[in-house]
Amino acid sequence: MHFASPIFFLLFPVLLIAAVYVHIRNKNRRKNLINFSQYDIVSGIKKSKKIKLYPLIKIINYLILIVFITALARPQIGEKTEDVLNQGADIIIALDISSSMEALDFEPVNRLEAAKKIAVDFVKTRTHDRVGLVFFSGLAFTQSPLTNDINSVTKLLNAAATNMSSVDGTAIGSAIVTATNRLKDSEAKSKIIILITDGANNIGEVDPITAGEIAKSLGIKIYAIGAGDPEGAYYQVMDPVSGMKLVKVEEQDLDEGTLTSISEMTGGQYFRANNTKMLINIIKEIDKLEKTEIQSLNFTSYEEVFDKFVWCLLCLLLLKILLENVFLRKLT
Repeated sequence: MHFASPIFFLLFPVLLIAAVYVHIRNKNRRKNLINFSQYDIVSGIKKSKKIKLYPLIKIINYLILIVFITALARPQIGEKTEDVLNQGADIIIALDISSSMEALDFEPVNRLEAAKKIAVDFVKTRTHDRVGLVFFSGLAFTQSPLTNDINSVTKLLNAAATNMSSVDGTAIGSAIVTATNRLKDSEAKSKIIILITDGANNIGEVDPITAGEIAKSLGIKIYAIGAGDPEGAYYQVMDPVSGMKLVKVEEQDLDEGTLTSISEMTGGQYFRANNTKMLINIIKEIDKLEKTEIQSLNFTSYEEVFDKFVWCLLCLLLLKILLENVFLRKLT
């Protein structure tokens, strides 16, 4: 809470001094009261409930003064806002959701689950950037346009699954074109595609090199991450006789040459992630490489709450009047 006229709080010491003065004066007055030679004459007299409640009026008097002084200080409730002067970066995460991403060489479950978790952690650090999502397998589609709503992006990332596309495969070129289309009108200082895949382009109408050249012409960087253990990985497969079992498959055709080319031509980098730990370190490295300086102005708008204190003051005054003239009224 903010106070527009805090100088009125200087009245509190005056109030304290006045309270001490009144206390001393009343104490001296009590010395002049009639003294009984034998206290036991009046010791048996019990105080009525009204007499016991009478000090309440004194408390209310002090509360009235406190609320009155606070109201004079003009209490206000402030709302702080931050105006970002320059957009740090526009980032599209292009995530492979093909069936091969179900390989069990990444913790805690498989390649896709590991990529999702690490991508979510990355997105949460980009509080001043816009982030969008492109998912791809045999087809590429925009799952989220560029947005500052980080919570929505993380929810959509967590919901990614290999059954979201009707066509299996790895359309890397289509994924880059779809992501580029989302970034082409961006006015951000940095335009970035983070491509996570475990395969080679084997479907789609645009080859990755052509898609990379389009991205380059629009000033878009591509950071490509090839995921997968070079020694191969286990997959869960259904055996019609024995049921679900694990089968080890040699490394799929991860096209590192193409991924390196499209990354370098756009000013980005290619990384190879053999396991979850390497993937975490790669995402951290990209995060460091693409940190941009954010300039912002802070504004605080205040809302007057003076009227609430006035209503409180009126209620206290009304309570005081009722107590003094009705419930605790003196006869003399």
